Amino acid sequence: GAATTCYVALHPQVKGISGEYFSDSNVAKTVTSHAKDAELAKKLWDFSASLTQPK
Repeated sequence: GAATTCYVALHPQVKGISGEYFSDSNVAKTVTSHAKDAELAKKLWDFSASLTQPK
């Protein structure tokens, strides 16, 4: 659901926290290597941008 997204966006307890991954409304203790792969992130960004371009 959207609970973690809403928590991170609205709760004062996480104000000022940046660059972290959250899971189940907590800072994730570990993340997969995919989550920190800059090349993969660029591919995803470019693909997402291509989907939102006007035709």
